[in-house]
Amino acid sequence: MQTQSRTKGLILTVVSLFFIWGLFYISSLLLRTSENNNLSYIPSNSEVTLRIDGKKLIKNTAYNVLVDSKDKNALSQIMNFITKEEENGEQKRLGINLLSDIGIFVQPYKKGKLIGVLVNLNSSTMFEQNAKRFEDGNTVTAQNGSVGLFLTNLSADLIAEDELRKYGNQILTKNGVNPFLNSKKNNLLIEIKSNDQKLGKGTIEISEENNAFTIESTMNAKEMIYSNSSYCLKPAGLHLSCAILPDNYIPAFEQLFPISNKDKLPKIKNISWNYQGMNIQEGGDHNLGFYVQPLTDMLVEFEKPFHLSQHIDYTENFKKWGIKTRERELIIGKQKYIVDSLSPTTFFIGINSTNLIKKSNRYLLNIEGDINSLLKISGSESITTFVEMIFPAFSSSKDFFQSVENTSIRVTQKGKTIRIKGKLNFKKDKFSYTECLRFVLALKGY
Repeated sequence: MQTQSRTKGLILTVVSLFFIWGLFYISSLLLRTSENNNLSYIPSNSEVTLRIDGKKLIKNTAYNVLVDSKDKNALSQIMNFITKEEENGEQKRLGINLLSDIGIFVQPYKKGKLIGVLVNLNSSTMFEQNAKRFEDGNTVTAQNGSVGLFLTNLSADLIAEDELRKYGNQILTKNGVNPFLNSKKNNLLIEIKSNDQKLGKGTIEISEENNAFTIESTMNAKEMIYSNSSYCLKPAGLHLSCAILPDNYIPAFEQLFPISNKDKLPKIKNISWNYQGMNIQEGGDHNLGFYVQPLTDMLVEFEKPFHLSQHIDYTENFKKWGIKTRERELIIGKQKYIVDSLSPTTFFIGINSTNLIKKSNRYLLNIEGDINSLLKISGSESITTFVEMIFPAFSSSKDFFQSVENTSIRVTQKGKTIRIKGKLNFKKDKFSYTECLRFVLALKGY
C-alpha cells in the first residue's frame, strides 16, 4: 500500500511539473508573438505619458506564483478569474492583448485635460462589443482594428460625447513616434515621462528587484518649488509631508468644511501628517450613532494668514459627526484633539503635540512608515465586523498592507533638479508579485 501511495505521489508530482512546464511553454509562445503598436498613438502634446510593460509583468507574476510562492490561494483566485462568467453565461472579454505594453497619457484639451489608455487588441470584435460598458458620458471608447482607446474627460466642463468620441477616433489615425523606444532597463515595469509645467521634464522609473518595488527619477523643473516651513512632525505610524498640493483640492476642502465668504481659504503651503489608526466608539445622539476618532496629528501651513478659530463653530458638519468644540480643543466622544495656532499661517490639530518639531521640512514629498496603520481600527467586535461588511475590500487590503515590511517615497529639490526615490519592501515570507496579484483580484471580488 505504501508503495502504491508513493507511486501515486510521484505520478502527481510529474504531472504537476509537466503542467507548469506547459504553462510556461504556452506563455513563451504568446510572449514572443505579442506586438506593441499602441504607444506610437500617444499624442505628441501629452504632458504626462506612462508605459506599463504587460509582457514582463505577466511573465514575472506567473513565475512568482508558480515557482517562488506556490501560493494555492493565489492560484485559486486566478482560476476563479479565468472561469468567472457574467450573468448571461458569456464571458465579456475585451479582446485586449495583455502580453504587450499599455500606454496612458494626459494631454490638454480646450480649457481642461483628457486622460487616455491605449491597448493592443487580440480581437477588435470583442473590444467593439464589450468595451462600451465602460462608457458613462465622460468616458468613450474607440478602436482602429489593432489598437483600442479609453478616453476620459478630466475637467469640470462637460464635453459632448459625440465630440469626445470623434476626437478619440482622430487620435487613432495619427500614428507617430513611440516615446518609449529607448527603454532598456531589465527590471523596468512602469515608465513615466513628464513634460508638466510645474514638475518639468524627466522620466520616472518603477522596477522590481529582490522582493521590493523601487521608484527612481531625476527631473528638471521649470520653476522652483519652495518647501521652506517653520515646523514639521517627527514621523510616527504612517507619515506624510507634502509641499506640492494641487490647486483643485480647495473646492473639495471647502465643501467638506464650509468656510465663510469673509475669510476665503488660502492655499496650503505645506502639510505634515502622522496617522496611527482609528478608534470607533459606540454611542452618541448625532447622525452617525457612533464616534469616529482618528489617531492622528496634522500640521498645516497656509500661504497667507487664516483665522481658523473663527470657523470651528461655523462648520456645520461637526454636529453631524458628533464633534464638540472648546477653546483650543475638538472633542469626539471621549477623545480630545489639540487645536493650536503656532503662527498666523500655521496650525496644529492632533492628539500628540510632542512630535511637533520647530524645524524646516526639506522634502517636497515624504511618505514613510507602516502603511498598515491605514487599516488599524480599534473598537468593539461588532463595530469592526460592521466595517468589514460595509467595505468588502477591507480584508483584502489589510492582508496586502500586512505583507509590506516598510515603505518610503521621497521627493527632494536642489536648485531646479527634482529627485524621486522610493521603495516598497515585502516581508521575507511574502512575495511581491503574488501579494499584488492577490490584492488586485480580491478587490475585484475573485
